[in-house]
Amino acid sequence: MFAFKLWANFGVFRDPLTITQNLTFMIPPKTTIGGMLASIIGIDYNEYFNDPDYFNFNYSVVLDEATTIRKKSFSQNYVVDYTQKSEIKFNAINDLLYKENEIKEDLNHMKSLTNNRLAEYKKVDKKISKFFNDISGKMTKPKPIYREILINPYYIIFVNDFKHEKIIITMMQKHYSSFLLYMGNSEFPANYEFMECKEVKKIRLNKVNSFTQNLDKIKFEENRKYSTVYFATKVVGKREYRDYRKLVICNKPISFKVAIQGYHIKSATGVYNCEFV
Repeated sequence: MFAFKLWANFGVFRDPLTITQNLTFMIPPKTTIGGMLASIIGIDYNEYFNDPDYFNFNYSVVLDEATTIRKKSFSQNYVVDYTQKSEIKFNAINDLLYKENEIKEDLNHMKSLTNNRLAEYKKVDKKISKFFNDISGKMTKPKPIYREILINPYYIIFVNDFKHEKIIITMMQKHYSSFLLYMGNSEFPANYEFMECKEVKKIRLNKVNSFTQNLDKIKFEENRKYSTVYFATKVVGKREYRDYRKLVICNKPISFKVAIQGYHIKSATGVYNCEFV
C-alpha cells in the first residue's frame, strides 16, 4: 500500500453519464487515479485500457477537514450543430473545391472558357459561397451548456495492490512523472507528494475518514455534509466504463451503526481509517 497528496488550483472530474451538462464529481474516481498512476509511470492509455489486471487495485480518498473544496457553477456558450454531419460536409466542400481547381487550371491554359465550362464554374463558385455562408450563420447561434468546476481541490489518496507498485513508489519518492499530471482537464495542472504508510492494519471500523459504499450502515450526524456519487471503477477497450459503484462522501468522518471492514493506517502526516473500493 502507498499514499500521496494530490492538489491543484482547479479541477473537474466530469460525470460521463451527463451529456448536455458537464457536471463534476467532488472526488477523483478510481478511473481518474488509474490514469494519473499511468501518467507517472509512462503507460499509454491504449495499453492499460486493454490490460485486464490494471484496475484490480483498490483505492480510497480522504478529504482534508482543514481544506474546503468549493464547486463553482457557470454557463458556457457552445455552437449549435457546428460539428453535426461534419464528415459529410467536409467531403462535399472538398469535392466542390476540387472541381473549382480543375476549372482554374483550364483557365490557365486557355484564354477563355467555353460557355458550358464558364456556367459550370459559376455554379460551383455559387455553391461554395453558399456553403460558407451557411456555416457562418450557424456559428453565430450559441447553445448555453451548464458546467461545474472545483476550486482548490486537495485529496489524500491511498492505493492498495497496484500492479506496478514497486515502480511507482520509487518514482513518487523522487517526485518523477513521465507525463504531465492534470486534475481532470489538461488546462488544470496537478501536483502530488508521496506519503509513506508506516503501519497498516485491516480491522473493523466504527468510523472512516473517507467515503463508504455501506450506505445502509451510516449513522447520519448533524453539521456534516453528505454527498452521493456514482461512478465507474474500471475502463476497458475504447474508453468503455465498467463496474459502477455508489458511494457516500462527507466533509467529516463518517460514523456507522455497525462496524465495517476497513484499514487503520498510520502515516507521517496522521492516522486514517479508510474503506477501499
